[in-house]
Amino acid sequence: MGVDGPTLWERLRRVNPLIWDSLLAAAVTALSILGAALGDQASSDPARGSLTAVSYALLVLGSAPLALRRRWPIAVLVVVGACSVVLSSADHAFDLTIAVVIASYSAAAHVDRDRFVRLTVPISVVVAAASLVLAYAGTNWVEVLTGATFSVGLPMLVGRIGYNRRRRIAMERDRAADDAVAEERSRIARELHDVVAHAMSVMVVQAGAARRVLDHDPEAARVAIERIEATGRDGMIEMRRLIAILKDEGADAELAPQPGLAQLVGLIETVRGAGVPVEVIVRGTPRTLPSGLDLIAYRVVQEALTNVIKHAGRASARVGLGWHDDGLDIEVADDGRGGPVADGPGHGLIGMRERVGLYGGSLETTLRPGGGFLLRVRLPLTEANP
Repeated sequence: MGVDGPTLWERLRRVNPLIWDSLLAAAVTALSILGAALGDQASSDPARGSLTAVSYALLVLGSAPLALRRRWPIAVLVVVGACSVVLSSADHAFDLTIAVVIASYSAAAHVDRDRFVRLTVPISVVVAAASLVLAYAGTNWVEVLTGATFSVGLPMLVGRIGYNRRRRIAMERDRAADDAVAEERSRIARELHDVVAHAMSVMVVQAGAARRVLDHDPEAARVAIERIEATGRDGMIEMRRLIAILKDEGADAELAPQPGLAQLVGLIETVRGAGVPVEVIVRGTPRTLPSGLDLIAYRVVQEALTNVIKHAGRASARVGLGWHDDGLDIEVADDGRGGPVADGPGHGLIGMRERVGLYGGSLETTLRPGGGFLLRVRLPLTEANP
């Protein structure tokens, strides 16, 4: 299936903001000149000044800087405001109201709170008051205050709302990124616990077996030592992979594929080699799982068998996989002396419960009446886990 290309709105958003601001400055310049020319022709008051070359220059100089309104908002406000005051003092029938509105909005929308309070507000108020008093001499102060409110007050308010909204979005994005990093590190910590706990448990059992048969059965001791070596090597490889992810240069590290139920045979053979007989029973038709769910299922079996090695003593274990249309049932039972319900927050069974809960599954543990320990996990296979 082909991937849809970017929409028109997405393409427009990718355009350099300087281009949009340049087009805005050109439009405001054209409107200011056109409005001034029409106003000059319609004016019948001989006391009003007429357009001159200086007037045109001031209109251009007071509008063109809007192209840089995001990069240097305070400087643009000063230039636009100065031109507006000069035009108003010349008693012209035109002004730079549109440019002042945009400059005030931009200065409020693109500066921090300190510069907004110290620079934007005073400059905007002075520009508005001076321009209105000079342009409308003789009018009452209610008109001046109303004009200042609409020319700089409301634009600054809208600009500040936009600034705060962008800052809030940035903070939420940073917080979400931090949460994602923390969650990933927590996941890696659980992975590391599973890897090390399983490898060490198998190695301890094999080392004990080698010690017991070393004198009278050197061949069996050699086999046990080889299994210790293989288990330690595999554990180190996976541990290096996980630690590399935590490092800054982890992106360049070679990442091994995550284990899944396809590697269950190797896991079972490792546990059998540690002296724990394991029977595997599969019911239903196996199916391909999403990578995350596949990893969870593998880790559940791995952690359960590790607990058998650590806590059950001389025992045998049974692993059951029940495949259903809407879920996967995992049961791991042993006939030993039982095990702990939990072995510490964030690790072992509690960590396993957290993993299963992420996929909407459930985990139950209980001591078996005839002795031993039973772990039962239900992983849903729904549209939520495609």
